[in-house]
Amino acid sequence: MLSLDPFSVVSHQRSFPLLRALHATFRFEFWIAGIAMLFANLLQVMAPLLLRYFLVSLSDDSASHSTSLFFVGMLFTTQMGMSFALVHYHYLGQVVGSQVKATLTAIIFEKSLKLSNNESNNWTDGKISNLITVDSQRIESALLYANMIWSEPVAVVVALTILFYNLTWSALSGLLLLGLGAKGLEFSMGWLMSRRVAINAAAEIQQQHKLLSLQSTIMSLSTSLPSYAAMLSFIMFMTVNGRLSAAEAFSSLALFNCLRKPLNILPMVLNQLIDAWVSLQRIESFLKAEDQQKTIQWDFDPVNVVEISNGYFSWDYAANGGISSPTADEEASLLAMHDESSIPGSKTSSLALSKVDLQVKPGELIAVAGPVCAGKSALLLALAGQMSHTRGHIVLGATQSFCSQVPRIESGTVQENILFGKPLLQPWYDEVVEACALKPDLKTWERGDATYIGEQGITLSGGQKQRISLSRTIYADTDLLLLDDPLSAVDADVGQHIFNKAILGLLRGKTCILVSHQRHIITQCGRILWLEKGHIKASESLSNSSSRDELLLHLIPAQENYQPKNLKNAEHGGLGNEDYGVVHSHQDHSKELWWLKRPAIKTNGLLTDTMIDSETQKSGSVHRSVYKTYLSASGSIFHWPVLFSLLIISQIAGIFTSVWLSWWVDNTLGWDNRAYIVGYVLFGVVQSVLAWAYLSRASITGLRASDNLFKAALKRVLYAPMSFHTANPVGRLMNLFSSDVSQLDNGVSGSVQAFFMLIGIAFSTFLLISVQFPLFVLSLPVISLVVYYTSSYYRASRQELKRFETVSRSTVAGNTVECIAGRQTIRSFGVQHIFQSRLGVAINEASNFSYLMSASQQWLNVRLDTLGNVLILFVGALIVMSDNSIPASMSGLLMTYAIAVVQIIPGIVSQTAEIENSFITVERMIYYGNEIPTEMPESATVPPSTWPETGTITMREVSLRYHGDHPRALQDVSLTINDGEKVGIIGRTGAGKSSILSVLFRLFPLEHGSVVIDDINIANLNPHSLRSRLAIIPQDPTLFQGTVRINLDPSGEYPDDVLCDALRKTNLYPQVHLDREVLPGGKNFSLGERQLLALARVLVQNPRIVVCDEATSAVDQDTDRAVQQTLLEEFQDRTVICIAHRLQTIIRYDRICMIDQGRVVDFQSPLALFDKNVEFRQMCELNHITRKDIV
Repeated sequence: MLSLDPFSVVSHQRSFPLLRALHATFRFEFWIAGIAMLFANLLQVMAPLLLRYFLVSLSDDSASHSTSLFFVGMLFTTQMGMSFALVHYHYLGQVVGSQVKATLTAIIFEKSLKLSNNESNNWTDGKISNLITVDSQRIESALLYANMIWSEPVAVVVALTILFYNLTWSALSGLLLLGLGAKGLEFSMGWLMSRRVAINAAAEIQQQHKLLSLQSTIMSLSTSLPSYAAMLSFIMFMTVNGRLSAAEAFSSLALFNCLRKPLNILPMVLNQLIDAWVSLQRIESFLKAEDQQKTIQWDFDPVNVVEISNGYFSWDYAANGGISSPTADEEASLLAMHDESSIPGSKTSSLALSKVDLQVKPGELIAVAGPVCAGKSALLLALAGQMSHTRGHIVLGATQSFCSQVPRIESGTVQENILFGKPLLQPWYDEVVEACALKPDLKTWERGDATYIGEQGITLSGGQKQRISLSRTIYADTDLLLLDDPLSAVDADVGQHIFNKAILGLLRGKTCILVSHQRHIITQCGRILWLEKGHIKASESLSNSSSRDELLLHLIPAQENYQPKNLKNAEHGGLGNEDYGVVHSHQDHSKELWWLKRPAIKTNGLLTDTMIDSETQKSGSVHRSVYKTYLSASGSIFHWPVLFSLLIISQIAGIFTSVWLSWWVDNTLGWDNRAYIVGYVLFGVVQSVLAWAYLSRASITGLRASDNLFKAALKRVLYAPMSFHTANPVGRLMNLFSSDVSQLDNGVSGSVQAFFMLIGIAFSTFLLISVQFPLFVLSLPVISLVVYYTSSYYRASRQELKRFETVSRSTVAGNTVECIAGRQTIRSFGVQHIFQSRLGVAINEASNFSYLMSASQQWLNVRLDTLGNVLILFVGALIVMSDNSIPASMSGLLMTYAIAVVQIIPGIVSQTAEIENSFITVERMIYYGNEIPTEMPESATVPPSTWPETGTITMREVSLRYHGDHPRALQDVSLTINDGEKVGIIGRTGAGKSSILSVLFRLFPLEHGSVVIDDINIANLNPHSLRSRLAIIPQDPTLFQGTVRINLDPSGEYPDDVLCDALRKTNLYPQVHLDREVLPGGKNFSLGERQLLALARVLVQNPRIVVCDEATSAVDQDTDRAVQQTLLEEFQDRTVICIAHRLQTIIRYDRICMIDQGRVVDFQSPLALFDKNVEFRQMCELNHITRKDIV
């Protein structure tokens, strides 16, 4: 991968800086390729001229055999020169294109890591990904053909000159037809493609048949256009001059065939160059986008680690690039604060923090608290350098690391996620893992910390992701740690363990700023910062116990009468004091952490040692059953012999057209010109009609096969169980239904059509030569063996290279997409260079495979071109040695066809390899359509529209195993939840809480047992029907791009007053209004806001059964209480099931189900559990909940 500095490239004022930079870097190889292309084109048009002189020598009785052989030798030499020149052109063009794409990918990725928040709003992750995957690919493709835009016209001019030399002014008629016809066909094809786009949206195969027939007509006319042009020119010439010699006729026919390529390819090249230019401009515009400004000053002052004076922080940086004062309107319009990836979607939400004054001393432990939308996450992001500093003064005096509220997990092992590019220091690593309570989890995974984590941590629970993220932050061993509510997603005892061992233990002597909603955590900190509406409302020390309780009661209204005990260690107000120590609650520590000491199930739901299945990809040649399945999917396996017969007949008609021309030239039949003209036109039209019939039927047959395979795969994937979707990344399925389907629609059918077409031409050519030279048949086995063994060697390596190249390109795309999505975390850790280096390795690997594929292709071309050129030499020698027994006209016909063989033989082999490569796509589609598991039972039923009328849920001896060779996640679970009952589920990570939800939504098949909802066994229901009747509020909700209105009511069924009422009940209105923009994934909303919006969506739906999975983990306790009150009031007669780590959330529910090791430990009312269950009472005491609070 070559180096190209994007910022020096685009910083100057000269026009087209990126184009100039690329040209300066790759100009030598690019122009050498262009010269090779020009040389090849000139040699190609020289071949018809040499053919003319060869035929003249045959007609001249005074010319010796040596003269004729000389022209044959010159023709052979010219063809060999053209072959070598084309090989070098294609090789250099592909290498330059690959290098340019690699370079652009690297600089786009580098730029994305420096992009400002304001520009990130304009350049979304999807747009940046498109720059890498789409725009750079367009530039790579265009570079292969760019030199044709000037070299082909030069060759056309030379060819036209020779045509005028042969046919004088009669050539103008054919050229006029060629030019106008090409333009008309180009316009027609453009119109047709636009119509196909519209029809594709309807996805109706029947509607496409007519368009495919029209497309086939255009294609057949495009193929026959040079023949019609030559036909018209010959007719004009014969009409004017009365006679046409063989040398003039077949030399001109060869020239018209030479014009076929530039006239067909130049419009395509021009369109590619226009697309590439637009892509280049788009990339250049991106590279010129504003970088994240480094406004933080660094001064390692021992007095203060952080010092902010009158600080204003915004999501958008000032347009002039400097520090600007906020307007009064901006100060009045402070809105929601956002998590790691947030970018405000509202223009009024740019200012996030204002009038911030803060000093932090070394070793302090500071708690940051406040209601939802107060600015807590924004404050930490500002200290991490991820906010735009628009006013005031900020100085940092320590290295810092940042733990986001939404943890950023990358595909890789657990250890790789913790190290995050840092070297492994085993003792420190072990301490961090222990302090963050990860050891019990590592013991449950067969490969421990070498276990592979899936895409975006999809296979981890929320608590596991947060603990890995916290471990990464602590392992970085910085002096300032910014922790954005890392304890919200873990159990109370696990949270206390992490707080004691990690925050108060390993981080002793370090400065820590901790966002938290948990009062018992806040009380153990040295100082509290209370934020409201982007302001620091209070900054008070908690070291004075007499004033601490009064302060906390004022800022954080207590949920219970319990007052924390034994907090004397917190009175020193910092981590740096030697007497601070590790804080313990009044409980005995061995009892307090009973869940940590109890072994979990030897699996954690979806997490296994292999985690993500390697993509099913067979090695070696595609099995013939794949071809048979494709043929069957086309409707009938007998279609293809009929199609091949049509093709052979059309090629025979083409032979008769050429033979008729030779008879006309020699007046073999003794007829007048009119009769020959009628016959010549008739055979040409018949050939075109037969070609049209072949192309149209082949296109329709291929589309039918593609449609059937696609529908089978789509249906199977839609009804695949959750285990399949967990083991297959989203990117893989997107690739299947985008590029693979495109390849199925166009590549497979096109390759098959082209292969049969080339076979037909080769058949007609060898048939014509064999008729004239019967002994030539003896050479066909030799030619076949050479082609077979050469192509076999090539195809075997080509297939494997293609597979490796596809995987390597997917790796590059996956790395870039994943890193771009988490660039704020990467920037906050300062490890951009590590990820750039990783991407560089992946890009180099992909480029290596691309280079090998190009080299192998040209290796094949050299050998097969040589074989074809030897065939020209052989046929020419046979003609010379025949002592004029063959008429000159027939000799011209034979040599014309022999010259065409030079391109036909490599084309057949290339298309054979292309078919095998494209049928890898068919193989994959067949696998997804036939072999992946399905959760749809054969007798699936749709329940009545009123179901469920009651919310009664009964589980009978339910056992669940996520994978066949792993222990059970649930073991003989039996419980009944009554209609309208509110049930909370608690248990440690991996205990089986989420497995209960998986069973309810039928995400995984049961090993045995049954689940009955309202007297219907859900195993017999259509999965879609089941899930549409239940509602869930997930821990990390996903919002869809659009508006808040669309997210609350996608189908538009409810009036605005109902939607606003739902927002009001979740405390979001009027800060969040219905027309507020929602960016992809809800990036412009905090995690707490997304959870509240998910609740609002459920309030609008008003389902019979509501499931909450840590639905309020990211909101403060006041908001949590309000939400729970809303749930109890609005769903008073509904069944509510809630998983919660925050025990206060469910303490007033009807019953609580305790899960441990996949079994129901206890299932009673909270009061009964408190009185009878020692372990539950310990949990309550740890959360400062007394019996009085429950009553």
